[in-house]
Amino acid sequence: MEKRGYTFEIDVPVRTEWSNVDLLVTSVQNCFCAMFANIDGSQAMATVAGELLENAIKYGEWSAGDQHLRLQIRGEKTTALVIVENPCEDSESVERLRSTIQWLEGFSSAKEAYCKKLLEVAARPANGAMSGLGLARIAYESGCKLEVIVDGRLVSVRATVPISSH
Repeated sequence: MEKRGYTFEIDVPVRTEWSNVDLLVTSVQNCFCAMFANIDGSQAMATVAGELLENAIKYGEWSAGDQHLRLQIRGEKTTALVIVENPCEDSESVERLRSTIQWLEGFSSAKEAYCKKLLEVAARPANGAMSGLGLARIAYESGCKLEVIVDGRLVSVRATVPISSH
């Protein structure tokens, strides 16, 4: 008998309250634990979703009245695409985001980039500026590839995450 492939999809609007990040991280982890035997992979997927949700809440433009962002996770047996969309009118934040992703791609490994970013963040005073540490962390811990897409005032950060089902 031939094995059938399968796909999965999560697509939810999320209110921009910090407490919702933890709720969704737990939900994503539980969903992936139910689908795959790899508990560490399920945690990594949840961490990716959580980091992208936190960034969207922190850097999104919420004054226009819409207090929702969008979390999408879709994929198949070996790869998942995690997408978080939020409104953003701050082109400086978008450029920093693009710059951080380009910086990450300049390293031979995500581990090397993460270690470099850890040292960078540790050496500077805390000033609330965007550090890029979270993005470096999820690239290292999950092996994901990150990209940003801007469509008008909508910013989508996408993480392509390999899935190991063992």
